[in-house]
Amino acid sequence: MTDDSKLIAFIDALPKTEHHLHIEGSTPWNIMQVDDPEMFTEPPPSWKDDFRFKDFSEFERLIVNNVVPWLNSPERYGITAREILMMRMKENVRYAEISYSALAIERSGVDIEEVAVAIKAAIPRGIETRLFIGLHHNPLETDHEKHLLEILESPHIDGIDLHGPERFPLQDWIKEFWREAKLAGKLAKAHASELTGAIGVREAIEELGVTKIQHGVQVIEDESTLYMAAAEGASFDVCPISNVKLKAVPSMSEHPIMELEKAGIRCTINTDDPHIFGNSLRDDYLAVSKELGTTPAQLAEFAKNGFETSQMDEVSKRSAIAEIDTLLKNYMAEQN
Repeated sequence: MTDDSKLIAFIDALPKTEHHLHIEGSTPWNIMQVDDPEMFTEPPPSWKDDFRFKDFSEFERLIVNNVVPWLNSPERYGITAREILMMRMKENVRYAEISYSALAIERSGVDIEEVAVAIKAAIPRGIETRLFIGLHHNPLETDHEKHLLEILESPHIDGIDLHGPERFPLQDWIKEFWREAKLAGKLAKAHASELTGAIGVREAIEELGVTKIQHGVQVIEDESTLYMAAAEGASFDVCPISNVKLKAVPSMSEHPIMELEKAGIRCTINTDDPHIFGNSLRDDYLAVSKELGTTPAQLAEFAKNGFETSQMDEVSKRSAIAEIDTLLKNYMAEQN
């Protein structure tokens, strides 16, 4: 077995989590192609390793034009959720946080709660899952307050996330709703400092009280915000391949994930939007290993971070972490 194949086998065997997975951006290509072969003739060019989006708007248009029209029913959301979670289970993912977009729901004309019910019913056994709904920085175009109340009252929506193009300072309605949601027992996180510098992480922490950050990579540009985030116990759910293709970082070899870890921020490795980027979780772990020289021990640490920052019970967390430690110990013994 070559060194590469040994590393791949190690990554595949690692118990893992997926904290950053958008349903709209993860709809399996094969399902869409079977359903509509004329529309989905071949995967998007963004699957190529050297592809880079011009800007975030180009990325959003790909989802809005290709995926949102197909996700036009609660049933299709359920089919999609089940398929992507089954795919993650094959990669030994034990825990997942998946999100669906309120803006996509509004544009497709389906009901927020009906979609949540369909997704929850479709979750396969063997993978503990939390469902988040993503709200954009701008209010919904119709019945905004009604939809916010529906989210707060839904027993099927576990948490809220801040999606879309980053706009700071944050609008007042966002600050107010994040407070209300947490009081209602919802989990809370936010996309921040993906493309707009360090201000996003600072405002997410100081204005929203959120320490579970999606991406966060550009916080590296401001040392004071970086160490403030670490002092607050922030965790970053990082998506390395996505970060490169969206030009949040210049290249994989310049990705700051190791610097973030060194500063005291617990980072997890995730895929973000596999339908758009054509990536698996293995791909993201391998990219970090090959381009940053990350050791198997460090990859194991990222996997353990995923369980430490999950909503799993402590017994399940400790069991998965012990399994990772044993796997790493055996792997290192085989290398000597």
